[in-house]
Amino acid sequence: MDRRTFLIQTTGTIAVISTPSLAASTSLTPDEWQTLAAVQEHLFPSEPDSPGAKDINATAYLDFVLAPDEREFIKNGLAQLEKMAQSTESKPFIALSSEQRERLLRRFETKGKRWISTILRYILEALLTDPIYGGNPNAIGWKWLEHQPGFPRPPANKRYYLL
Repeated sequence: MDRRTFLIQTTGTIAVISTPSLAASTSLTPDEWQTLAAVQEHLFPSEPDSPGAKDINATAYLDFVLAPDEREFIKNGLAQLEKMAQSTESKPFIALSSEQRERLLRRFETKGKRWISTILRYILEALLTDPIYGGNPNAIGWKWLEHQPGFPRPPANKRYYLL
């Protein structure tokens, strides 16, 4: 994809996101965000020497970058995951132990592989993005990976979605 096509598509996505009726119809509830954060933290937990999903602002980053069609995809996946949690464990996902979450996500993986892959992709984006885009606060991911970002880094007024 060339730069012109990318900018045109990005502008279109921003226009759709800013349309109140469409954005409101695909909004996640606070409970869904809480479940999503728990899934992210389970998939990418923090360790003494490495940041986890919470440390890299994975949930806030996801909220910032998701297009409406992807929001609907995430929302539907969360509903399916919750339904499976209730039917197999009689509890919501956030009330499960780490072992129960692992078993449930392994079972969910058989039909929800694309959903889990999407969540992981956004976690990795949050880990690697320039902090100006909402993930990787204080360059925590870069420091952990010993990554030297390119220069010049984007100033606030030249973020890609503003161009």
